[in-house]
Formats: sequence, structure tokens, C-alpha cells
Amino acid sequence: MELSFHGATGDTTGTCHLLVANGCRVLLDCGLYQGRRAESYARNRRFGFRAAEVDAVVQSHAHIDHSGKLPMLVRAGFDGAIHATHGTRDLAEILLVDSANIQAKDAEHLNRERWREHAHTERCRDGRPCAPSFPTALARGALPENEVQPLYLQEDVEATLALFEQHEYRAWFDVGPGIRVRFHDAGHILGSAWIEAEITEEKKTTRLVFTGDYGRPGQPILRDPEPLTEADIYISESTYGARSHPPYADMEGELGLAVERLARRGRGRLLVPVFAVGRAQNILYTLAKIFERRQVGDVRVAIDSPLASRATAITLKHPRYFDEEALSEFTRWQLKSRLRERLEFAETVEDSKRLNGDPRPYIVLSASGMMESGRIVHHLAWHVSREDCEILVVGYQAAHTLGRRLVEKAPEVNILGHRFAVRAKVTTMNGFSAHADREGLLAALTPHARRASALFLVHGENDQRLPLARELANHGFSRIETPEDARVFRP
Repeated sequence: MELSFHGATGDTTGTCHLLVANGCRVLLDCGLYQGRRAESYARNRRFGFRAAEVDAVVQSHAHIDHSGKLPMLVRAGFDGAIHATHGTRDLAEILLVDSANIQAKDAEHLNRERWREHAHTERCRDGRPCAPSFPTALARGALPENEVQPLYLQEDVEATLALFEQHEYRAWFDVGPGIRVRFHDAGHILGSAWIEAEITEEKKTTRLVFTGDYGRPGQPILRDPEPLTEADIYISESTYGARSHPPYADMEGELGLAVERLARRGRGRLLVPVFAVGRAQNILYTLAKIFERRQVGDVRVAIDSPLASRATAITLKHPRYFDEEALSEFTRWQLKSRLRERLEFAETVEDSKRLNGDPRPYIVLSASGMMESGRIVHHLAWHVSREDCEILVVGYQAAHTLGRRLVEKAPEVNILGHRFAVRAKVTTMNGFSAHADREGLLAALTPHARRASALFLVHGENDQRLPLARELANHGFSRIETPEDARVFRP
């Protein structure tokens, strides 16, 4: 058996792990690297293996950093099965369609910029610029030879979705000779799973566990993650390997106070930048509980993200993944809900613009979570300089993002090419993370330290995974690897 790691090695994006056994090649996830545009494009153009030689993919969940290269894999010749839960398949559809659209827009943006540079150097005999406009050049097929191509197209997404095979939790299925797999509830997002595999080679059976993104107890809507089973080899995420999360109960209280502040003002906005899948639904669920328990006046709620709206609809379609409390709330929601009476979905750009002109107090949930793109940017441009606005930061903000600058209390920020004074209140709530923290990872892994022959820590920046590695070694793991590249391991 061989393992190699082709993403999420020293960072938290682009998960893609290759298992080879009995001549069969199986991918554990196939994620897109996300970061700065140029670096992302360069890293995502290659796999490090031949796509056409992969026999199957076992998909832990739908987030783009775990599933976003599946259409590229298919475009490059893969035609095997993609194994996933029902929830993962449904969320993957909307996320991959959205990703293909972003690929096309990014390619057009880069080509437009390159054409501007090209047009600036193209001169007629009288010295004036004489290159055609970008739209004209595009129509004529006259772009330079180094034209940027999207990583994949919508037609590749359609071909990818046709390859999905759906499975229930805890049901064994075969993925290749001597390799059988089953999913267990990971409690991270709808349909998320940790993966248990049995690999039999020459009458010897090895058990492997891959955590995917392992969830945390007490998360809204979903059941708690199932405990990991005994195994010989573990592949574990380490996103928060050196950090602890505050309890979810504290988050509900803090969010409730922010809603009450908006209600007392009677005007303005509570802007909540969210990730469309997972975080948006958790915030919405928590708001529903707050509205049932508190008096919040005539506060309205808007979901201003078509992707978040579609993800919310898919969540309501799959109550099979809900915990007992969420099932009870789901029944209440179907009959009557104070949130439902106030909730609206801004589907079109015109709907979004109308929100900015509405004088009533609004809670606006809008993507993107790091405030670098999407409709949230326009809401910030309208409201960041207003004292009747509060910006609620409920997710991690990477360096060099608008979200990070706001969290760091910058007095001014650049939005859409304009400078704005920051007069809005900025409140940070870090407890909504759907990943296990240090204590959660230790609780999941340490019971298996004595039996395990190897532990591979991935999906974590080194300031998180290296301290976790040291702690787990102290708890009895005899071999811990922290892959930095795609070298082959033979556990």
C-alpha cells in the first residue's frame, strides 16, 4: 500500500490524497487550492498524477477545497465512480456549478488585463493605439497565444455529477480489488463524513481512517461527529490543532445581544459576512432560536447570496442529517416561525440593491465570508461608514483580506476602489467554526494511539499541526508524519 498527499500539506486548502493498493488508485477527496489568484491558478493546473489512471474517488464532503477539482479530474480523463453521501452530492452540484462560473469570470478578467497590456503596446503608423477592444478581439478569436483558460466548464460539471454514487452512513461498499469503504457522520456540514477503509493485500488486512474535516460537538443542526474507529493508519485534519473554541452556547448569547442592539437602534444594519454552505445555515438556525426567545421588534432578516439560498433549500431537503433539537425546530419551522415571517431571500442584483435603500433595521447574511468578493462587498460600501451599522465577523479572516483589515480595526478601508472611513462597530465571534479544535482532535485521536502504526497530519498550517503532532506523540503515537509535498509513503 502507498499513500501520497497532493494538497493540504502545510496549509488548509486543496485536499487530495492518493491511496494505491492492489494496483487500484483511489483518491480521498479532490479539492481546489484557494488563495491569491495567480498562485491558485498555477497550483490548480496540475495534479501530480495521471487523472485517467485514477479508479475511484471517495469524497468526504462538498466544500470546494475538498471537491473543487473533480470536474478538472473528469476533464483530464477520469471516468470512475465518485462515492459520496446524498447530502454531499446535492451540495457538490451547486458548489461546482458556482465554481465553474467563477473559473470563467476569472479567466475573462485575466485575459482582459492581458489584452489591455497588449493593446497598449500595439501602435498604428501614426503612433495611436490600434488594437481592437477586448470584446471585439474575443469575438474574432484574436486574443494572444497565452490566453488564460478556465480550469473547467459547466459541461465538465455535468459530466462529473453523472459519476456520483450515493451511500448511506455505515454501509460498506467496494471501490476496487481488496478495498472496501464506509462513511461515518463527521458532523462538519450537511452530509459530511469521515472515511473508514479496509485494504486487503496478500491476506493481510489494514484498516485506514481519514477524518476529512472533523466536526465538533454541539454544532447547530447536525448530529455530533461519530467517534473514530480503531485503525492501523490515520489521516487527520489539524486546522485548529493548537486552538480552542468557545462553546456554541456563548455564541448564541453574543449573537442575541447584537440583534438586540440593532432592535434598540431601530435602523441600520447588522451585516454578517458568511460562507454560503454551513456557516449561513448555522447563523440562520441560531437566529430562529433567538427570535423565539427574545423580543426584537421589527427587525428583518435577508439572505443576500443565491448560493446560500440554494444551500439552505438543500439543508431543509435533508432532515435525515439533523440532530434531535434541529428536527424539533424543523417541525416548528414548517408550522410557524417568527424568523420565517421576517425572512426574505434576495435572489437578483435588483433585490440586493433594494435592501440598501430600505430604511428598516435589517440583519443581512451575505457572501463571501472573508469580504473579498460577492454581494457583501456592496453592503459594506454602503454601510461601513455609518454608525448605525454593526459588522459581525463569524469566520476566520485570512491575511491581506478586507475582513482581516476590519478585524484589526483599520480606520479606513478600500472597497471597490474607493476609500471609506470605518465608523461601523466591528464585532468578532470566532466560536462558529465547524472544525474540531485542539481538545476535539485530541479526544478523537488519542484513544487509538497505542494500536495505530502511523498518523498523517494534513489540512493545517504548521503553527497548528506541529504543536498537535508533539502533543499526540506525548499521548503515545509512535509514528507521526506531517507531509510537506507529494512524496510516497509506505505505511
